[in-house]
Amino acid sequence: MTEPKQQESPDQPTSGIIELIAGCMFSGKTTAMLHLLREETADTILVVKHAKDKRYSRCQIVTHDGDGCEAAIAISSQDILDQVADRTQVVAIDEGHFYDDDFPEVCKKLADAGKRVIVTSLDLDMWGQPFQTIEKVKGYAGVVRIQRAVCAACGLPATRTHRKTPIVNRNLVGGSADFEPRCESCWSPPPETHIDSNEMA
Repeated sequence: MTEPKQQESPDQPTSGIIELIAGCMFSGKTTAMLHLLREETADTILVVKHAKDKRYSRCQIVTHDGDGCEAAIAISSQDILDQVADRTQVVAIDEGHFYDDDFPEVCKKLADAGKRVIVTSLDLDMWGQPFQTIEKVKGYAGVVRIQRAVCAACGLPATRTHRKTPIVNRNLVGGSADFEPRCESCWSPPPETHIDSNEMA
């Protein structure tokens, strides 16, 4: 279930803008990104995934339902800039919360250069804490879409990501075996000490 919430009119120009698609896991963020990308000319798009995200595929962004597309791999925010070509008009970045502190400024630099920058990200980590880099991206964004999932425990709208398995070797990445969406009432944080996503192993 999704509940888009936009800061600006959706009729605004689609170049020179940051569009943030945020929410808990299993809320359809990557699906929403792929839908937007289908409106664009293929050879003008750069899709980027973080090297830490090895779920489903190493070289594609893939939804939990198996839909996906080819993606360039980045370790740092600078890696994203380095892969932007002259023809690139749209930069689509999946799992933005994995990136370093320079990520918001990189997104702004791309938008200032006339690019349409589409970012998907968790808005809260599994401890219920906001990602400071994503909060800054949100401040720069012309459009923010907040996605909702369905609580796996009670069926109400879910806004939190609930960890079902222990964290091993500081690895925070996982799929349906490790996480499920929960409403705030049904959610609880993991017992392990907080780990920031860009400090994980």
